[in-house]
Amino acid sequence: MSALAVLGLGGVLFHVLDASIRSRALASARESAVLTARAVVAPHVSAAQLERGLTPRELSSLDREVATGLKSAGVTRIKVWNGHDRVVYSDDRSLVGRSFPPSDELEEALKGEIASEVSSLTKAENVAERPDGRLLEVYVPLRIDGRVAGVSEIYLPYRPVLASIRHDLVKLGLALALGLLLLWATLFRLVATASRRLRRQSAENRHLALHDSLTGLPNRTLFLDRAEQAILAAKRDAADVAVLILDIDRFKEINDTLGHGAGDYLLSQVEPRIRPVLREGDTIARFGADEFAVLLPQLDAAQTATSVARRLRRALDQPILIEDLPLAVEATVGIAVSPEHGDSASLLVRRADVALHVAKAARSGFEVYSPKIDAYSKPRLSLLGELRRGIAEGELTLHYQPQLETASCALQRVEALVRWVHPTRGLLPPAEFLPLAEQTRLIRPLTRWVIERALDDWRTWQDEGLDVAIAVNLSARSLADETLPSELAMLLAEHGAPPGTLTLELTESAVMADPFRAASILGRLSRMGVRLALDDFGTGYSSLAYLKRLPVDELKIDRSFVAHMGADADDAAIVRSTVELARSLRLGTVAEGVETAEALTTLRAFGCESVQGFLFAMPLPAPEMGEWARRHAASTPIVDEATA
Repeated sequence: MSALAVLGLGGVLFHVLDASIRSRALASARESAVLTARAVVAPHVSAAQLERGLTPRELSSLDREVATGLKSAGVTRIKVWNGHDRVVYSDDRSLVGRSFPPSDELEEALKGEIASEVSSLTKAENVAERPDGRLLEVYVPLRIDGRVAGVSEIYLPYRPVLASIRHDLVKLGLALALGLLLLWATLFRLVATASRRLRRQSAENRHLALHDSLTGLPNRTLFLDRAEQAILAAKRDAADVAVLILDIDRFKEINDTLGHGAGDYLLSQVEPRIRPVLREGDTIARFGADEFAVLLPQLDAAQTATSVARRLRRALDQPILIEDLPLAVEATVGIAVSPEHGDSASLLVRRADVALHVAKAARSGFEVYSPKIDAYSKPRLSLLGELRRGIAEGELTLHYQPQLETASCALQRVEALVRWVHPTRGLLPPAEFLPLAEQTRLIRPLTRWVIERALDDWRTWQDEGLDVAIAVNLSARSLADETLPSELAMLLAEHGAPPGTLTLELTESAVMADPFRAASILGRLSRMGVRLALDDFGTGYSSLAYLKRLPVDELKIDRSFVAHMGADADDAAIVRSTVELARSLRLGTVAEGVETAEALTTLRAFGCESVQGFLFAMPLPAPEMGEWARRHAASTPIVDEATA
């Protein structure tokens, strides 16, 4: 073969391969842009928003939703167009709301085709991007409910693509120069190597954009995309989809004590442990830090999600050996199920996260989302504002229920129970608003109001010659308030009330939410002389070893055990055992929910010291409670008649 023929063949090959390399580099960049638009932008905009434009609040919300995904994908700029050639979203706010003459690529995308161009940024809407040099513009149709409602315009820097092309072309030129001397075999080998490297690089880029670097699991972006696809498929098949958010308990303690290496190893062991309890089509993702997510598509029943949550917690329950230390690992899980709790991936994730935080606060292991536990749902936010106003404007009131000595039925103290006289909804029980207050900072002023009002009523009763102590409930947040003992001492002094006048009731779960801090606060209160009672005993999670170290004065036996003593031998045994346990620890006992004379007789036989329930009185406003106490003191107790 003549030198001229060899050079001609080399020129033809160089031209062909040049076009192939350019095409593949651009196709890889376009594919990354299309994936970014569909996974990061599309799930967070609706057809209505595209048609009317986004409000400032919606723009800010979309900024937060897409920021991480766009940054990880290397996007320089983004615009979202509606069908009227108007920009409804851009990270350059000066473009939002403006209309521009449509480019050929934009018109093509509005027809449903993906279009792209390497732009020199001469168009009017590209003024801000001109300092970036040439950019690759990719127009991706936004399909909502089967039709094109708008277009995502993704700008990727062209310089890396061009650098990659130039780098490969230089290598190709050298390879051709040498390859033409070594004939076709060497040339084909080099071309194949370059092609494989480009494909591998493209695959690595896609993987890094959608996976966690430590565990290799899908990240939030890929998880949301898979969740959206699962929700669409479930709608067609009338099935459920569940999202589980899983948080490793005490991870920060392990990380801080043993170091980041130990923490990283612990995180890497989560997926191998929980994968065997999941189906092949279920997705495990890592959202960051110690938070993981599990996607359960095509469920026959929503209850399956709770069963899976139990299995996940059991799978992580076995100790993990880290630096020769067997560490017990526990997890808390929040659950949300579509369509009951939402019809979009982002909403399911947010509501599963709400359930997770409630489960962690209650130390319940797992919780299923409910609007009642969501402090940030629209109705709850509205009620929160009304509650704030209600406290300020005096809409709250206290009702009192007496606690009596079991043997004589003599009045010992009254328990203060808060009610809300809502302007439109009437008298609301605490279950309607206390959980909302406990999830926000509003619990602090509400608790102070209850204690102060209860002491006001105590002072009134004292002035009227009625000597009766009071009991007030405390929340878990109150036990984390370092200022509580000093504020309480000030209120007792202002009302001239001896500390022993006041009993503070707290639940086991409230104490165990942060046992060390709770023990510190309770110790200060006990040293002041304030009485402490452990409420709903038997329903929480405290161990006997920890219980004996708490400075409490009495145990309140939960009404769920008292109510069924006559019909359930197990409940009767629990009540008897609790009374005996309290006696051995030199603690008093109060049985709640006493509604029948038979229950009172049983509690007397068990040796329970105090009783409380509808058998004696319903919760009453302060004036009526005072009248009831005077009548009760002046007459033979009604219960004695019933048991005579």
